[in-house]
Amino acid sequence: MNAELEHLILLQALDLDLKRLREELAEAPKRVASAQTARAKAEIALSAAKQALTKEEVLRRSQETDTRERRDKIARLRKQMESATSATQITALEHEITFAENAISKLEDEEIQSLERTDELETRHAFAVTLLEKTTLELAVERARASEIEKSHTAAIDGLATEREALRREIGGSDKGEALLSSYDRVAKAKGTAVSEAVDHKCSACQMLVRPQRWNDLTGRDFSETIFNCETCGRMLFWDPRRDKPGDWPPGERLRNTMKAKA
Repeated sequence: MNAELEHLILLQALDLDLKRLREELAEAPKRVASAQTARAKAEIALSAAKQALTKEEVLRRSQETDTRERRDKIARLRKQMESATSATQITALEHEITFAENAISKLEDEEIQSLERTDELETRHAFAVTLLEKTTLELAVERARASEIEKSHTAAIDGLATEREALRREIGGSDKGEALLSSYDRVAKAKGTAVSEAVDHKCSACQMLVRPQRWNDLTGRDFSETIFNCETCGRMLFWDPRRDKPGDWPPGERLRNTMKAKA
């Protein structure tokens, strides 16, 4: 295989690794921010559930107090009836007692409704507590993950960037290499990648068929130093020699592993 093409395969592997690491590094603070937002919403939900429970409890205590006061009033009215001297007084007292009894019946119905609402609110409160615990844990995990990514990825990016610059200098050390590097940069900017493996008569990047003659030239021995481009997407094509003859080929393996990690 063309030596410059092997270098470009390595360069693309480095570029893809760097892109992945930088994306993960940039994504980490966003994940922390998202976890913070989720926890803040959980806190608001818990606070709202607590307030609703408190409001319902205050209402029910008020109903209980009102019921107790009306029962006391009925007791007083019955004592007054014992000392009433006219039918008019008795009728008026009976009317007040009936009114108080109806009010008590209504209050008792309202207390039952309040208890039912309290059951629902307690369920909501329990869910809010669980959600807050969950989002608090997730926030802690994301913060720890972001810290680890910042440490590991920053160092890895520095190392890969240094390796990448050295490789680019090596590739661009000749007029031919400089032209290839320029072509690589142009296609990579437009397509995302500039080098693609040819597999089963197809460009693995765009999945378009490679013409039989081009395929024979690409996989044959007569043009091993020639760089062929995909006639559809313009990427530089390479044939992994291990598909023809078993053995290690680090450039192809590195690119393949990088593409798998990216996927």
